[in-house]
Amino acid sequence: MLRWLLIVVLASCDAPAILTATPAPEVGAATRPATRPPTAMSRSSPTRDPTGLVRCAASQLQAVAAGARTTDSFAGAVFLANRGSAPCTLRGNPDLVLLARDGSTLDLRRSSVTAGSSPALVVVPIGELRQDPAGLMGMGATAPLRWSNYCADVLPTTFRLTLPDAGGVIDGTFVDLAGGPVSSFGTPRCDDASGPSTLTVYPFQEPR
Repeated sequence: MLRWLLIVVLASCDAPAILTATPAPEVGAATRPATRPPTAMSRSSPTRDPTGLVRCAASQLQAVAAGARTTDSFAGAVFLANRGSAPCTLRGNPDLVLLARDGSTLDLRRSSVTAGSSPALVVVPIGELRQDPAGLMGMGATAPLRWSNYCADVLPTTFRLTLPDAGGVIDGTFVDLAGGPVSSFGTPRCDDASGPSTLTVYPFQEPR
């Protein structure tokens, strides 16, 4: 599982991509507590993709994240499973926010890597995330991530994932590489206390 996490992130870095950055908040390592929306919020009228399947809504998805520290960053992914009654589709980049125990957002510079004008369409079958000694099982889609240079002492304990195309918001939790729950996410090493901490999220992909 660890090997898969690192391979999928590094492979994504080699693909042609467009990098966009979101300015970091103006206050310290943890910002004002965010008012949490319901765990899953869905659109009133789901849109169908060319496959004839509807786009995934937050209300039918479960999300967890796992990763491991590499030489110069923390590499991992958000894993999603479809708990709905039919397959659905995902396309493009989610927005990911890491949250502290009190619900405040970590002070990170958020960026995304896109695959140009035609991101891959991922069909997410019905499934369920489950623990396995060989690695987390049951994922239907992934969104790789890379986090670099974090020098604060506030740990992320949950995350919030916003789907593209007004698909809704999912509050997710962290797991270890076997799928077992953990109290906080790992962090990258501190390389520059005066520099920004950057969280980069890649487009949705099929599990590999």
